Amino acid sequence: MRFTFRKIAYAVLGLYFLVTCYTGFVLFRRRLYTAYTTNKERIILEKIQSLREISDDENWNPWGEEFENENSFIQHHEPPKILWEMEHSLGRSPLDSKDNSTEEFIVEVWGKAAIGIYLWEHVLGGLIEKKMGGVWSYGVKKIHSIKFRLRTGPGVIPSKVPRNTENLLLILNGREPSKIDFAKLWLDFLPALPYLKNVAVVILGNEQCNNDWLKSYMQIRGGPIKFAFLVYDSPDIDNVNFYQWPLGVATYRDFPKVDTAHLPLTMHRKYLCNFMGTIYRNSSRETLLNVLERNNLKSSCYVKPRKEWMPQETDTTREEYMRALAQSDLTLNPVGINTECYRIYEALSYGSLPVVEDVMTPGNCGSSSASLVAPLRLLKEYNAPIVYMRDWNQIADILDQEAKMPHEDKVKRRQKLIQWYENFKSLMRERLVRILEERFFNIKR
Repeated sequence: MRFTFRKIAYAVLGLYFLVTCYTGFVLFRRRLYTAYTTNKERIILEKIQSLREISDDENWNPWGEEFENENSFIQHHEPPKILWEMEHSLGRSPLDSKDNSTEEFIVEVWGKAAIGIYLWEHVLGGLIEKKMGGVWSYGVKKIHSIKFRLRTGPGVIPSKVPRNTENLLLILNGREPSKIDFAKLWLDFLPALPYLKNVAVVILGNEQCNNDWLKSYMQIRGGPIKFAFLVYDSPDIDNVNFYQWPLGVATYRDFPKVDTAHLPLTMHRKYLCNFMGTIYRNSSRETLLNVLERNNLKSSCYVKPRKEWMPQETDTTREEYMRALAQSDLTLNPVGINTECYRIYEALSYGSLPVVEDVMTPGNCGSSSASLVAPLRLLKEYNAPIVYMRDWNQIADILDQEAKMPHEDKVKRRQKLIQWYENFKSLMRERLVRILEERFFNIKR
Protein backbone atom coordinates (compact mmCIF):
# COMPACT_ATOMS: atom_id res chain seq x y z
CA MET A 1 0.00 0.00 0.00
CA ARG A 2 2.85 2.34 0.98
CA PHE A 3 4.60 1.52 -2.32
CA THR A 4 1.46 2.27 -4.30
CA PHE A 5 0.92 5.61 -2.53
CA ARG A 6 4.51 6.64 -3.31
CA LYS A 7 4.00 5.81 -7.00
CA ILE A 8 0.85 7.93 -7.08
CA ALA A 9 2.63 10.84 -5.40
CA TYR A 10 5.50 10.68 -7.90
CA ALA A 11 3.01 10.53 -10.79
CA VAL A 12 1.15 13.61 -9.53
CA LEU A 13 4.43 15.46 -9.03
CA GLY A 14 5.58 14.51 -12.52
CA LEU A 15 2.29 15.62 -14.05
CA TYR A 16 2.52 18.95 -12.20
CA PHE A 17 6.06 19.40 -13.54
CA LEU A 18 4.93 18.70 -17.12
CA VAL A 19 1.98 21.10 -16.86
CA THR A 20 4.26 23.81 -15.43
CA CYS A 21 6.79 23.32 -18.23
CA TYR A 22 4.07 23.38 -20.92
CA THR A 23 2.51 26.54 -19.47
CA GLY A 24 5.91 28.20 -19.42
CA PHE A 25 6.50 27.14 -23.03
CA VAL A 26 3.14 28.58 -24.14
CA LEU A 27 3.79 31.89 -22.38
CA PHE A 28 7.30 32.08 -23.83
CA ARG A 29 6.04 31.30 -27.33
CA ARG A 30 3.31 33.91 -27.05
CA ARG A 31 5.77 36.56 -25.91
CA LEU A 32 8.17 35.55 -28.69
CA TYR A 33 5.37 35.80 -31.29
CA THR A 34 4.23 39.18 -29.92
CA ALA A 35 7.79 40.46 -30.02
CA TYR A 36 8.18 39.14 -33.57
CA THR A 37 4.99 40.74 -34.89
CA THR A 38 5.64 44.01 -33.05
CA ASN A 39 9.16 44.16 -34.46
CA LYS A 40 7.85 43.29 -37.94
CA GLU A 41 5.26 46.07 -37.75
CA ARG A 42 7.92 48.50 -36.55
CA ILE A 43 10.14 47.60 -39.49
CA ILE A 44 7.23 47.98 -41.92
CA LEU A 45 6.27 51.36 -40.50
CA GLU A 46 9.88 52.51 -40.75
CA LYS A 47 9.92 51.43 -44.40
CA ILE A 48 6.68 53.30 -45.01
CA GLN A 49 8.23 56.43 -43.53
CA SER A 50 11.34 55.98 -45.66
CA LEU A 51 9.19 55.65 -48.78
CA ARG A 52 7.49 58.92 -47.92
CA GLU A 53 10.88 60.58 -47.68
CA ILE A 54 11.96 59.36 -51.14
CA SER A 55 9.74 61.78 -52.98
CA ASP A 56 10.34 65.50 -53.22
CA ASP A 57 6.70 66.02 -54.19
CA GLU A 58 4.67 67.13 -51.19
CA ASN A 59 1.53 65.68 -52.79
CA TRP A 60 3.05 62.21 -53.27
CA ASN A 61 0.81 59.55 -51.77
CA PRO A 62 2.18 56.05 -51.25
CA TRP A 63 -1.22 54.37 -50.98
CA GLY A 64 -2.76 55.51 -54.24
CA GLU A 65 -1.95 56.75 -57.68
CA GLU A 66 1.20 58.77 -57.92
CA PHE A 67 -0.88 61.87 -58.52
CA GLU A 68 -3.16 61.53 -55.49
CA ASN A 69 -3.22 63.96 -52.62
CA GLU A 70 -3.95 62.27 -49.29
CA ASN A 71 -5.67 65.32 -47.88
CA SER A 72 -8.21 65.62 -50.68
CA PHE A 73 -8.66 62.08 -51.92
CA ILE A 74 -12.28 61.11 -51.35
CA GLN A 75 -14.08 64.38 -52.10
CA HIS A 76 -17.00 62.97 -54.12
CA HIS A 77 -17.44 65.90 -56.48
CA GLU A 78 -20.87 65.95 -58.04
CA PRO A 79 -21.30 66.02 -61.82
CA PRO A 80 -21.78 69.59 -63.05
CA LYS A 81 -25.30 70.90 -63.37
CA ILE A 82 -25.93 71.38 -67.07
CA LEU A 83 -28.87 73.23 -68.61
CA TRP A 84 -30.41 70.62 -70.89
CA GLU A 85 -33.09 71.13 -73.50
CA MET A 86 -35.11 68.11 -72.40
CA GLU A 87 -35.00 65.61 -69.57
CA HIS A 88 -34.94 61.88 -70.18
CA SER A 89 -35.03 59.18 -67.54
CA LEU A 90 -33.43 55.83 -68.19
CA GLY A 91 -34.53 52.96 -65.98
CA ARG A 92 -31.83 51.56 -63.69
CA SER A 93 -30.56 48.05 -64.10
CA PRO A 94 -31.24 45.94 -60.98
CA LEU A 95 -27.73 46.22 -59.54
CA ASP A 96 -28.83 46.40 -55.94
CA SER A 97 -31.56 43.79 -55.73
CA LYS A 98 -31.72 42.41 -52.22
CA ASP A 99 -30.14 39.05 -51.60
CA ASN A 100 -31.83 36.62 -49.23
CA SER A 101 -28.80 34.40 -48.56
CA THR A 102 -28.81 33.18 -44.97
CA GLU A 103 -25.18 32.03 -44.86
CA GLU A 104 -22.75 34.89 -44.40
CA PHE A 105 -18.99 35.17 -44.83
CA ILE A 106 -16.94 38.24 -43.94
CA VAL A 107 -14.40 39.54 -46.47
CA GLU A 108 -12.23 42.48 -45.44
CA VAL A 109 -11.45 44.92 -48.27
CA TRP A 110 -8.39 47.05 -47.59
CA GLY A 111 -8.10 49.78 -50.22
CA LYS A 112 -4.55 51.02 -50.73
CA ALA A 113 -5.02 52.35 -54.28
CA ALA A 114 -7.53 54.63 -56.00
CA ILE A 115 -8.90 51.76 -58.10
CA GLY A 116 -10.40 50.51 -54.85
CA ILE A 117 -12.87 53.42 -54.90
CA TYR A 118 -13.98 52.43 -58.40
CA LEU A 119 -14.39 48.82 -57.26
CA TRP A 120 -16.32 49.76 -54.13
CA GLU A 121 -18.58 52.60 -55.29
CA HIS A 122 -19.00 52.00 -59.03
CA VAL A 123 -18.87 48.20 -59.28
CA LEU A 124 -20.04 46.92 -55.89
CA GLY A 125 -22.37 49.86 -55.37
CA GLY A 126 -21.18 50.45 -51.81
CA LEU A 127 -21.19 53.65 -49.78
CA ILE A 128 -18.20 55.17 -47.99
CA GLU A 129 -18.30 56.88 -44.61
CA LYS A 130 -15.34 59.08 -43.72
CA LYS A 131 -13.84 59.07 -40.23
CA MET A 132 -11.30 61.42 -38.68
CA GLY A 133 -11.56 63.83 -41.59
CA GLY A 134 -10.96 61.14 -44.19
CA VAL A 135 -7.90 59.58 -42.56
CA TRP A 136 -10.03 56.44 -42.29
CA SER A 137 -13.02 55.58 -44.47
CA TYR A 138 -15.37 52.65 -43.99
CA GLY A 139 -18.07 50.80 -45.87
CA VAL A 140 -20.20 47.66 -45.56
CA LYS A 141 -21.91 45.87 -48.45
CA LYS A 142 -23.72 42.51 -48.45
CA ILE A 143 -23.77 40.67 -51.80
CA HIS A 144 -25.07 37.11 -51.92
CA SER A 145 -23.33 35.21 -49.10
CA ILE A 146 -20.50 37.73 -48.61
CA LYS A 147 -20.50 40.75 -46.33
CA PHE A 148 -17.74 43.07 -47.56
CA ARG A 149 -16.12 45.43 -45.05
CA LEU A 150 -14.14 48.24 -46.64
CA ARG A 151 -11.30 50.10 -44.93
CA THR A 152 -9.44 52.70 -46.95
CA GLY A 153 -7.54 55.95 -46.56
CA PRO A 154 -4.01 56.96 -45.53
CA GLY A 155 -4.74 55.93 -41.93
CA VAL A 156 -5.06 52.26 -42.92
CA ILE A 157 -1.63 50.96 -41.95
CA PRO A 158 -0.51 47.46 -40.90
CA SER A 159 -0.56 48.18 -37.17
CA LYS A 160 -4.18 49.43 -37.33
CA VAL A 161 -5.91 46.68 -39.31
CA PRO A 162 -7.99 44.04 -37.48
CA ARG A 163 -5.82 41.17 -36.22
CA ASN A 164 -8.65 38.64 -36.49
CA THR A 165 -9.03 39.00 -40.27
CA GLU A 166 -9.64 35.64 -41.94
CA ASN A 167 -10.56 36.58 -45.53
CA LEU A 168 -8.94 39.53 -47.27
CA LEU A 169 -9.27 41.35 -50.60
CA LEU A 170 -6.30 43.73 -50.74
CA ILE A 171 -6.24 46.51 -53.34
CA LEU A 172 -2.77 47.71 -54.31
CA ASN A 173 -0.92 49.87 -56.81
CA GLY A 174 1.85 48.18 -58.80
CA ARG A 175 2.17 50.80 -61.51
CA GLU A 176 5.78 51.87 -60.89
CA PRO A 177 8.73 51.04 -58.59
CA SER A 178 7.89 53.18 -55.56
CA LYS A 179 4.31 51.87 -55.53
CA ILE A 180 5.58 48.30 -55.86
CA ASP A 181 7.83 48.82 -52.86
CA PHE A 182 4.85 49.99 -50.85
CA ALA A 183 2.70 47.09 -52.06
CA LYS A 184 5.40 44.63 -50.99
CA LEU A 185 5.29 46.05 -47.46
CA TRP A 186 1.65 45.03 -47.21
CA LEU A 187 2.23 41.61 -48.72
CA ASP A 188 5.19 40.99 -46.42
CA PHE A 189 3.01 41.90 -43.47
CA LEU A 190 0.28 39.33 -44.18
CA PRO A 191 2.01 36.36 -42.42
CA ALA A 192 1.81 38.37 -39.18
CA LEU A 193 -2.01 38.03 -39.19
CA PRO A 194 -2.57 34.89 -37.09
CA TYR A 195 -6.05 33.94 -38.34
CA LEU A 196 -5.65 34.76 -42.05
CA LYS A 197 -6.99 31.98 -44.30
CA ASN A 198 -7.71 33.49 -47.71
CA VAL A 199 -6.05 36.35 -49.60
CA ALA A 200 -6.80 37.80 -53.03
CA VAL A 201 -5.50 41.05 -54.49
CA VAL A 202 -6.65 43.61 -57.03
CA ILE A 203 -3.61 45.26 -58.60
CA LEU A 204 -3.31 48.36 -60.74
CA GLY A 205 -0.69 46.71 -62.90
CA ASN A 206 2.22 48.21 -64.73
CA GLU A 207 1.21 49.83 -68.03
CA GLN A 208 3.80 47.75 -69.87
CA CYS A 209 2.53 44.65 -67.98
CA ASN A 210 5.78 44.13 -66.06
CA ASN A 211 4.26 42.40 -63.04
CA ASP A 212 6.80 39.65 -62.32
CA TRP A 213 7.42 41.02 -58.80
CA LEU A 214 3.98 39.77 -57.79
CA LYS A 215 4.55 36.14 -58.74
CA SER A 216 6.67 35.23 -55.71
CA TYR A 217 3.69 36.18 -53.50
CA MET A 218 1.29 33.84 -55.30
CA GLN A 219 0.15 30.62 -53.65
CA ILE A 220 1.54 28.58 -56.56
CA ARG A 221 4.98 29.90 -55.55
CA GLY A 222 4.43 29.35 -51.83
CA GLY A 223 3.06 32.83 -51.11
CA PRO A 224 -0.18 33.89 -49.40
CA ILE A 225 -2.16 35.10 -52.49
CA LYS A 226 -4.64 32.58 -53.88
CA PHE A 227 -5.39 34.65 -56.97
CA ALA A 228 -5.06 38.18 -58.32
CA PHE A 229 -7.09 40.58 -60.46
CA LEU A 230 -4.81 42.58 -62.77
CA VAL A 231 -5.57 45.78 -64.65
CA TYR A 232 -4.33 45.84 -68.28
CA ASP A 233 -3.91 43.07 -70.85
CA SER A 234 -1.28 41.00 -69.08
CA PRO A 235 -0.19 37.76 -70.79
CA ASP A 236 -0.35 36.19 -67.31
CA ILE A 237 -4.17 36.20 -67.38
CA ASP A 238 -5.21 32.54 -67.09
CA ASN A 239 -8.47 32.82 -65.11
CA VAL A 240 -6.96 30.59 -62.44
CA ASN A 241 -4.13 32.50 -60.79
CA PHE A 242 -4.66 35.81 -62.60
CA TYR A 243 -7.93 37.38 -63.70
CA GLN A 244 -8.36 40.68 -65.54
CA TRP A 245 -9.97 43.72 -63.96
CA PRO A 246 -11.15 46.91 -65.76
CA LEU A 247 -9.28 50.17 -65.28
CA GLY A 248 -12.52 52.10 -64.75
CA VAL A 249 -12.83 55.85 -64.26
CA ALA A 250 -10.19 58.12 -62.74
CA THR A 251 -11.40 58.28 -59.15
CA TYR A 252 -7.98 59.65 -58.18
CA ARG A 253 -8.95 62.77 -60.13
CA ASP A 254 -12.38 62.81 -58.45
CA PHE A 255 -14.36 61.62 -61.46
CA PRO A 256 -17.78 60.92 -59.88
CA LYS A 257 -20.28 58.12 -60.16
CA VAL A 258 -22.70 59.54 -62.72
CA ASP A 259 -26.42 59.24 -62.02
CA THR A 260 -27.32 57.62 -65.32
CA ALA A 261 -31.00 57.41 -64.43
CA HIS A 262 -31.38 61.16 -64.91
CA LEU A 263 -29.15 61.87 -67.89
CA PRO A 264 -31.09 63.87 -70.51
CA LEU A 265 -30.33 61.59 -73.44
CA THR A 266 -32.89 63.06 -75.86
CA MET A 267 -31.27 66.50 -76.07
CA HIS A 268 -29.29 67.70 -79.08
CA ARG A 269 -25.63 67.64 -78.10
CA LYS A 270 -23.51 70.62 -78.97
CA TYR A 271 -20.43 68.82 -80.33
CA LEU A 272 -19.80 65.94 -82.69
CA CYS A 273 -16.77 64.86 -80.69
CA ASN A 274 -14.36 65.82 -77.94
CA PHE A 275 -10.72 65.33 -77.06
CA MET A 276 -8.97 66.82 -74.07
CA GLY A 277 -5.52 65.50 -73.37
CA THR A 278 -1.76 65.78 -73.53
CA ILE A 279 -0.20 65.83 -77.00
CA TYR A 280 3.04 63.83 -77.02
CA ARG A 281 5.50 64.50 -79.85
CA ASN A 282 5.42 61.99 -82.73
CA SER A 283 2.41 60.22 -81.23
CA SER A 284 -0.96 59.25 -82.70
CA ARG A 285 -2.42 62.08 -80.62
CA GLU A 286 -0.35 64.51 -82.65
CA THR A 287 -1.63 62.82 -85.81
CA LEU A 288 -5.22 63.16 -84.63
CA LEU A 289 -4.81 66.86 -83.91
CA ASN A 290 -3.27 67.47 -87.33
CA VAL A 291 -6.13 65.63 -89.09
CA LEU A 292 -8.75 67.67 -87.23
CA GLU A 293 -7.00 70.92 -88.14
CA ARG A 294 -6.41 69.91 -91.75
CA ASN A 295 -10.07 69.05 -92.29
CA ASN A 296 -11.43 72.08 -90.39
CA LEU A 297 -13.11 69.77 -87.88
CA LYS A 298 -12.03 71.48 -84.68
CA SER A 299 -15.02 73.81 -84.88
CA SER A 300 -17.36 70.80 -84.76
CA CYS A 301 -15.58 69.19 -81.82
CA TYR A 302 -14.53 70.27 -78.37
CA VAL A 303 -10.76 69.96 -78.60
CA LYS A 304 -8.45 71.22 -75.91
CA PRO A 305 -4.90 69.89 -76.17
CA ARG A 306 -2.06 70.60 -73.77
CA LYS A 307 1.67 70.08 -74.13
CA GLU A 308 2.35 68.85 -70.61
CA TRP A 309 0.55 66.34 -68.38
CA MET A 310 -1.49 68.00 -65.62
CA PRO A 311 -1.86 65.50 -62.77
CA GLN A 312 -4.12 67.57 -60.53
CA GLU A 313 -7.66 68.61 -61.30
CA THR A 314 -9.34 71.80 -60.23
CA ASP A 315 -13.10 72.10 -59.88
CA THR A 316 -13.09 74.14 -63.09
CA THR A 317 -11.11 71.67 -65.23
CA ARG A 318 -13.08 68.70 -63.85
CA GLU A 319 -16.42 70.28 -64.73
CA GLU A 320 -15.12 71.36 -68.13
CA TYR A 321 -14.12 67.79 -68.91
CA MET A 322 -17.43 66.30 -67.78
CA ARG A 323 -19.39 68.92 -69.74
CA ALA A 324 -17.40 68.00 -72.84
CA LEU A 325 -18.32 64.32 -72.37
CA ALA A 326 -21.99 65.10 -71.72
CA GLN A 327 -22.31 67.43 -74.71
CA SER A 328 -20.46 65.27 -77.29
CA ASP A 329 -21.69 62.31 -79.30
CA LEU A 330 -18.19 60.88 -79.77
CA THR A 331 -15.18 60.79 -77.43
CA LEU A 332 -11.83 60.29 -79.18
CA ASN A 333 -9.35 57.96 -77.46
CA PRO A 334 -5.89 57.97 -79.05
CA VAL A 335 -3.49 55.75 -77.11
CA GLY A 336 -1.29 57.02 -74.31
CA ILE A 337 1.17 54.82 -72.42
CA ASN A 338 -1.36 51.96 -72.57
CA THR A 339 -4.28 51.39 -74.93
CA GLU A 340 -6.77 51.08 -72.06
CA CYS A 341 -7.50 54.48 -70.55
CA TYR A 342 -9.90 56.05 -68.07
CA ARG A 343 -11.50 58.14 -70.81
CA ILE A 344 -13.16 55.07 -72.36
CA TYR A 345 -15.17 54.31 -69.21
CA GLU A 346 -15.81 57.98 -68.47
CA ALA A 347 -17.30 58.47 -71.95
CA LEU A 348 -19.50 55.39 -71.54
CA SER A 349 -20.87 56.74 -68.27
CA TYR A 350 -22.21 59.80 -70.17
CA GLY A 351 -23.43 57.92 -73.24
CA SER A 352 -20.71 59.36 -75.46
CA LEU A 353 -19.43 56.81 -77.99
CA PRO A 354 -15.72 56.03 -77.43
CA VAL A 355 -13.66 55.93 -80.61
CA VAL A 356 -10.69 53.86 -79.51
CA GLU A 357 -7.33 53.33 -81.14
CA ASP A 358 -7.01 49.55 -81.45
CA VAL A 359 -3.22 49.11 -81.29
CA MET A 360 -0.92 47.39 -78.83
CA THR A 361 1.28 49.84 -76.96
CA PRO A 362 5.00 49.06 -76.40
CA GLY A 363 5.84 46.67 -73.57
CA ASN A 364 4.95 43.13 -72.55
CA CYS A 365 1.15 43.30 -72.75
CA GLY A 366 -0.72 41.05 -75.14
CA SER A 367 -2.65 37.84 -75.59
CA SER A 368 -2.74 35.17 -72.92
CA SER A 369 -3.70 31.53 -72.46
CA ALA A 370 -7.19 32.68 -71.45
CA SER A 371 -7.77 34.82 -74.51
CA LEU A 372 -6.16 35.71 -77.81
CA VAL A 373 -8.14 38.95 -77.96
CA ALA A 374 -5.88 41.89 -77.16
CA PRO A 375 -5.64 44.76 -76.57
CA LEU A 376 -8.76 45.76 -74.59
CA ARG A 377 -9.62 42.13 -73.87
CA LEU A 378 -12.46 42.77 -71.42
CA LEU A 379 -14.20 45.35 -73.59
CA LYS A 380 -14.06 43.10 -76.63
CA GLU A 381 -15.08 39.92 -74.82
CA TYR A 382 -18.10 41.69 -73.33
CA ASN A 383 -18.97 43.22 -76.73
CA ALA A 384 -18.62 46.86 -75.75
CA PRO A 385 -20.56 49.04 -78.25
CA ILE A 386 -17.57 51.20 -79.16
CA VAL A 387 -15.69 52.03 -82.38
CA TYR A 388 -12.20 50.62 -82.90
CA MET A 389 -9.79 52.16 -85.37
CA ARG A 390 -6.11 51.94 -86.26
CA ASP A 391 -5.57 55.07 -88.34
CA TRP A 392 -6.73 58.51 -87.18
CA ASN A 393 -6.71 59.71 -90.78
CA GLN A 394 -10.10 57.93 -90.98
CA ILE A 395 -11.66 60.19 -88.37
CA ALA A 396 -12.86 62.71 -91.00
CA ASP A 397 -15.06 60.04 -92.61
CA ILE A 398 -16.40 58.92 -89.23
CA LEU A 399 -17.31 62.48 -88.26
CA ASP A 400 -18.98 63.03 -91.64
CA GLN A 401 -21.17 59.97 -91.04
CA GLU A 402 -21.88 61.19 -87.51
CA ALA A 403 -23.10 64.56 -88.79
CA LYS A 404 -25.57 62.79 -91.10
CA MET A 405 -26.95 60.41 -88.45
CA PRO A 406 -30.58 61.07 -87.51
CA HIS A 407 -31.07 62.42 -84.02
CA GLU A 408 -33.38 59.53 -83.05
CA ASP A 409 -30.59 57.05 -83.84
CA LYS A 410 -28.16 58.99 -81.67
CA VAL A 411 -30.60 58.88 -78.76
CA LYS A 412 -30.97 55.11 -79.11
CA ARG A 413 -27.20 54.73 -79.23
CA ARG A 414 -26.74 56.77 -76.04
CA GLN A 415 -29.26 54.55 -74.29
CA LYS A 416 -27.45 51.45 -75.54
CA LEU A 417 -24.08 52.76 -74.35
CA ILE A 418 -25.29 53.55 -70.85
CA GLN A 419 -27.26 50.32 -70.53
CA TRP A 420 -24.23 48.32 -71.66
CA TYR A 421 -21.95 50.08 -69.18
CA GLU A 422 -24.35 49.58 -66.25
CA ASN A 423 -24.69 45.92 -67.19
CA PHE A 424 -20.90 45.58 -67.56
CA LYS A 425 -20.35 46.86 -64.02
CA SER A 426 -23.01 44.47 -62.79
CA LEU A 427 -21.31 41.56 -64.56
CA MET A 428 -17.93 42.55 -63.11
CA ARG A 429 -19.53 42.61 -59.66
CA GLU A 430 -21.12 39.19 -60.08
CA ARG A 431 -17.89 37.78 -61.48
CA LEU A 432 -15.83 39.08 -58.56
CA VAL A 433 -18.28 37.76 -55.96
CA ARG A 434 -18.60 34.39 -57.69
CA ILE A 435 -14.83 33.88 -57.83
CA LEU A 436 -14.45 34.85 -54.16
CA GLU A 437 -17.26 32.48 -53.17
CA GLU A 438 -15.76 29.60 -55.13
CA ARG A 439 -12.11 30.10 -54.26
CA PHE A 440 -12.49 31.27 -50.64
CA PHE A 441 -15.53 29.34 -49.42
CA ASN A 442 -16.06 26.54 -51.97
CA ILE A 443 -19.54 27.80 -52.85
CA LYS A 444 -20.79 26.81 -56.30
CA ARG A 445 -23.63 28.73 -57.94
